[in-house]
Amino acid sequence: MNRRTFLQTSLAVAAIGSTGKSGALQAQTGTASRREVLKARGLDIVEAGRPVRLRGVNLGGWMLIEDYMIGLPWTEWKIREQFRKVLGDEAYSAFFNAFDQSFIAEADISFLSRQGFNVVRLPFNYRHFEDDLAPGQWIESGFSQLDRVVSLCRKYHLWVILDFHAAPGAQARDQNAGSAYGEAYLWNHREFMDRTVALWTEIARRYSGDATIAGYNLLCEPVSANVSALNEFYLKTIRAIRKVDTDHLILLDSNLWAQDIASLRDELFADPQVMPALHHYYSENAGFARLASYPAIADGKTYDRAALEKTLDGKYDQRRIKRPVMVGEFGVFRSKPQSFAVQLAITRDLVSIFEEKGWNWCMWCYKDLRDMGILTVGTDTPWRRFLDSQQIDGFMRRYKELEKPFTQSVHSLMAETDILPDARDQWVREVARDFDVPALDFVLRRLARRPLQELAEMARSFAFTSCDIHQDQLGTLLPFL
Repeated sequence: MNRRTFLQTSLAVAAIGSTGKSGALQAQTGTASRREVLKARGLDIVEAGRPVRLRGVNLGGWMLIEDYMIGLPWTEWKIREQFRKVLGDEAYSAFFNAFDQSFIAEADISFLSRQGFNVVRLPFNYRHFEDDLAPGQWIESGFSQLDRVVSLCRKYHLWVILDFHAAPGAQARDQNAGSAYGEAYLWNHREFMDRTVALWTEIARRYSGDATIAGYNLLCEPVSANVSALNEFYLKTIRAIRKVDTDHLILLDSNLWAQDIASLRDELFADPQVMPALHHYYSENAGFARLASYPAIADGKTYDRAALEKTLDGKYDQRRIKRPVMVGEFGVFRSKPQSFAVQLAITRDLVSIFEEKGWNWCMWCYKDLRDMGILTVGTDTPWRRFLDSQQIDGFMRRYKELEKPFTQSVHSLMAETDILPDARDQWVREVARDFDVPALDFVLRRLARRPLQELAEMARSFAFTSCDIHQDQLGTLLPFL
């Protein structure tokens, strides 16, 4: 399920629960050096014939910035565009160069390895690798940034799944897909599809034979009304990749935010190294999302592990598709009204279900500002002090208070019509998104005339040593590693 369906983003998120400062934790080390590219064999992933279970986290927020992860409203390319427009090139470079180097660094990868994780899913935005005004002219600084973290993962014995999270034109209408105004033009323009195929071909060419790469996740959470177009795109991309890379696993998210396994046709799996991936945020089930305790009986229904397993129905089909399964995303939300302890209890059972089924998994996410991450930015850091100041936080709270009744009114109006529910919900989301534009401008103007060094220090608030480790969330995963 799309994260944004559940996450009401704001710079005024509720206070974080108990945390511990970053530091060494007792955990097992990584595995031995990689010698062979991972393969699919039946329902298992294997390395040199030995079964491997991938257990890890997503490095979201780095090469794919989401609003709640950085604390600035709107989608990544608009954040970057407005930052440069309002503050200028020098300020832009000072902040984002420090951000790019600090968000994921050696300390982060070393930490993950020490805990016992053996894989990271690395979401990326195509704009790091090519410019819309010069498609196909590869931006080497983007590849260098990616290579830096892949090399760190090689050093600390973690596999990497490369996740195309935001494609040209946007593969879904959500901000995390690069959609600024609700557009999803990938499916309507051949040029956008061809550019996506070309970028995957270039990535595969560069990483062909690299055993640190676990696989290529072709699109994150696609949403297309034309299922044939989705399948044709996948088939074309697989064939293009195989011309330059015959070995690596290829992971396919199904339609409707990786929820509809029936949308993936059999021909996609003619290649024995193609496998499905699903996403599962349990709170897409309203009953589980409302629980005050777990397990529980509510409204005459039982909400327990067996009921939780049923919420996965329709997202996988290992009878038809006899391949390993990757759960690319699942997660928890500190900003939600549901008790965080209850969320973790449900998540613990959810991961145990993945384990029982022999599935591979990556939690969303490793690090963000203050909501979903195992690590979150410390409150006593320059960036948090800025965002939590009365000037910024107070403005955003008042702004959200104005937005809520407005969007509720639109929702009520639409509910009285015969417009399809999905279209009604989309209209409400777009009305809410209109509030992001002036809000972003207001926040950025509060950074004007700040010294470049101060902007860089703000960005370094995301460094490992400046973050809090949420032991409760980490502890939910450790027993399975």
